Amino acid sequence: MFAKLRPVGSPVPKPQAIDSLLLPWDEHYKALYSGSGTEALSLAVKAAIAMKARSERPEVIIPAYGCPDLVAAIVSQDAQPVLVDFAPDKPVLDEEGVRQALTQRTVAIIGVNFLGACARLKELSRICADNDLVLIEDSAQRFPPSSCSHGLADFVVLSFGRGKPINLMGGGALLFRQTEQSVVHSACADYSVLEIRTNIAWHIKRLVFNSLLSRYIYPLLERAPFLNVGETRFHPLEAIRVMELPSSLLAAGIRAYFAREPLHLVYDRELSFLREAGWAFAGTIDAQDPTPRLRYALLAPNENLRNQVVTEMNEKGIGANIFYGRTLPEIMDAASIRVGGSGRYPNASNFSKRLITLPTHEGVGLSDISTILSVFERLASEHCND
Repeated sequence: MFAKLRPVGSPVPKPQAIDSLLLPWDEHYKALYSGSGTEALSLAVKAAIAMKARSERPEVIIPAYGCPDLVAAIVSQDAQPVLVDFAPDKPVLDEEGVRQALTQRTVAIIGVNFLGACARLKELSRICADNDLVLIEDSAQRFPPSSCSHGLADFVVLSFGRGKPINLMGGGALLFRQTEQSVVHSACADYSVLEIRTNIAWHIKRLVFNSLLSRYIYPLLERAPFLNVGETRFHPLEAIRVMELPSSLLAAGIRAYFAREPLHLVYDRELSFLREAGWAFAGTIDAQDPTPRLRYALLAPNENLRNQVVTEMNEKGIGANIFYGRTLPEIMDAASIRVGGSGRYPNASNFSKRLITLPTHEGVGLSDISTILSVFERLASEHCND
């Protein structure tokens, strides 16, 4: 195959001089920038532990399906990740499962905005208020965070790495309330400072990075065995850095993001016929939300059909994939990392076996959407006739 549409990833914008920068979170939060989203999440966990000191090893509740960086951020602070199942066919924590997972050692709950769809923060905030816990919104896959409008979360985490809503070639942000400023500053007092300079070397790196997004170069990267493109592994968090992020770069990233077409609304409309064929729309918690999604998420009727669709899409040059591919317990078992929880996560397991994601970035064209539709129409028809 000579050309293939990448699954995810937007070009790094060119910094633009600005006089002042109004940020979506200014009403409720201040921001501290870090070397990555994982580092920002680890700082949030560290602050939560300081705020809700427990005599034994603290516990943090997370979904049983998600990025292994969630675990890396927690264990780096000597805390215990406690896994909770999804709600049926939805990438959100099961509320009753959360309540059953609470112990005297629980300090925080992390609600993850999966692929741009919002976590159920109102429900989680009630649980946190009832049990004196810290609520962390992991918005690495969504911009702006949902807490920007209501300020429900105590801490909010953003990521500016490749494959994220705003791609700045790395970095992250920890958003915190004014009342938590002292605990946040104390949490990061001993870490080194990383300064991002948009000099000539940075611009050369940007040009190289953006060229790698080409549908003619991506297939070469995907086939390179030493790059492990698209593979999900556990990577321990080895260092935390506080970052000085140029406002001109952040402003350019935000501007580029809001200029992006919300392709998930196109998919919602064009793929609506799949409902009758037994498919579920995993990311449409709020179908009218115009915020661009990181990827478009669908749940096939079964694993075999999911795999068939993914294979055919990729053969036709569409970077569809199965995202993480496994639940966190399976990923952690492979890395010999112990996690807490019930050990039974039927909804998360079912979700991982049926999930397919479609690209929603700027590189998706009308011909790509036509190809995607043709694959779904044919396979959906064949499935209904079986």
